[in-house]
Amino acid sequence: MNLLINAFNLASAGGLTVALNFLKNIQKLKRETDSIHVVVPRDCGYEELESGGLQIHFLPKSLNNWLTRPYMDAIWYPHLVKQVDPDVIFTMGNFPSPVQYKQVVLLHLSHLAYPNDKVLWEKLGLRIFLKIKLRTWVFKRRLRYVDVLLVQTQTMKTRMNQLYAHLPPTRLFPNAYTLLNSRTPYQLPTQRQPNLTYLLCLSRYYLHKNLEILVEVGQLIKANRLPYRIFLTIEARQHPKAERLLQQIFSESLEDILVPIGNVPTDCIASIYQQVDGLLMPTLLESFSATYVDAMHFGVSIFTSQRDFAEEVCGESAYYFDPLSAQSIVDTVHAGYSNETLRQRKISEGRRRSTTLPDWPQVSRTCWELLLSMAENKETNVKQ
Repeated sequence: MNLLINAFNLASAGGLTVALNFLKNIQKLKRETDSIHVVVPRDCGYEELESGGLQIHFLPKSLNNWLTRPYMDAIWYPHLVKQVDPDVIFTMGNFPSPVQYKQVVLLHLSHLAYPNDKVLWEKLGLRIFLKIKLRTWVFKRRLRYVDVLLVQTQTMKTRMNQLYAHLPPTRLFPNAYTLLNSRTPYQLPTQRQPNLTYLLCLSRYYLHKNLEILVEVGQLIKANRLPYRIFLTIEARQHPKAERLLQQIFSESLEDILVPIGNVPTDCIASIYQQVDGLLMPTLLESFSATYVDAMHFGVSIFTSQRDFAEEVCGESAYYFDPLSAQSIVDTVHAGYSNETLRQRKISEGRRRSTTLPDWPQVSRTCWELLLSMAENKETNVKQ
């Protein structure tokens, strides 16, 4: 098989994690007769794959911005595709390439599945709304170049089939769970106090994470002298609004309740879960979040938004609240810690649930077999 993998727009967060894990695993599946070309950005961790039997093509930094994207799409990338002449293309970054080759596309940009969520778009603002409208338009126009569309959850599959006419065959590419084996100790920057319950909001700053609601949550905790503290892992450099949020926390003297601890390295996540009592995620939008599964595995309570994406991943293991109501969040947390029997039952269900997810070798093999079957199917599929 002559395979071309397009991951040139997967440079951070969950998309980068998915790409790196998949690429590491298919190196073990590659046969001597297979040729695998991979298009990726520089300085994101892909460099370590160069010696693994993959032919890496780095996207020039000059083409990695929105101004030069039309040139990259229309000239640079099609020229590379013509040179490689693949049997099949695996596009891992949401947007199909407008090329006349067999193509499998992995969709994990959940925004495309929630175009009618008015509350969400009001929260995200006009700029993001227009940006997603443009992306949706591009996605729709390029669907005709897709032979198989992969999505990460049944929720996404159902929503996409309801929203988009003439959708190609859709299959599940579940986000595999890899147990965090590293036990690097993490030292909390603040001393835990007895008789207090500590929740972790483990997230970078993104608008859809809905972190501003936590200011109201902190105000309620403070006004009612409730025994809850929330660790935040955002940093000012992540977004202008992240800086504003942190400034607001300090200006309102909430830093002892909403405690900013900064980024937690991946190899320290196991350690920090052993030092907290629960996970708090007021997010408005996800495709799949491994953060939920980490919390299940490490046996902490999960408090999150009552949204379909969360309910599919967490099931009965989580407590659900209205993410737009600070009072609902506080009441749900308080109810959770007021019934220890139910809380332990949910923790047990979470541990069980975390063991049912496939690992990366399984997911990678399933996807590899799909690509292989398409490459070996010599019937031409000329796209119009």
